[in-house]
Order: sequence, then C-alpha cells, then structure tokens
Amino acid sequence: MKVCNISFQIEPAVAPIWMEWMQTQFIPSFMATDCFTESRFYQLEVDPTQAPTYTLQLFAKSPESLEAYQSVHATALIHTLHNTWGEQCFHFTSFMQIVN
Repeated sequence: MKVCNISFQIEPAVAPIWMEWMQTQFIPSFMATDCFTESRFYQLEVDPTQAPTYTLQLFAKSPESLEAYQSVHATALIHTLHNTWGEQCFHFTSFMQIVN
C-alpha cells in the first residue's frame, strides 16, 4: 500500500486554530479527492522548546490513485495550505510504501 505523508511544524500561537482548520477543512479536502481510503493525523512528541509538530498520513486506494492525487489534486491542496497559513506552517511531503 502507498501512503502520502505530510509533516507540519506550526507556530504555537496559531496551533489551536490551525488544528481546527486541519480537521474541518484540509483533511476532508484530501478525502474528497477519492484517492485515499483512510487518513491518520498524529502529533509528534517533541522537545517543549520546539514548535508543535504533526504528521498526516493518507492511505492511497491504489498506486494509480496516488498518481492521480499527485497529477490532479496535490498542487491545489498544497496551494490552499500556503495561502491560508503562509510561513506560520512549515511542511514537507514524502511518499511511503508499507512493507509489512
């Protein structure tokens, strides 16, 4: 199974509002693409001096679904993140293959 992983580091001052936005708007937007079967949203345990850090894992229906996400939906969804949060939210995306 293929997984899209997006990691986020968020400015502490906006973290509560960002969290609500993630759960009510951003994650549902990914699921609405019909490319993913499931999403999981985690908060990483980091040093208290670090900014809050999260990861969103999106489980692709198939390799073709992940390709469709990348070619059709990724740019617009990530653009929404940039337009909404700008430099208050650092993020990066990686793609993984489940091996066991």
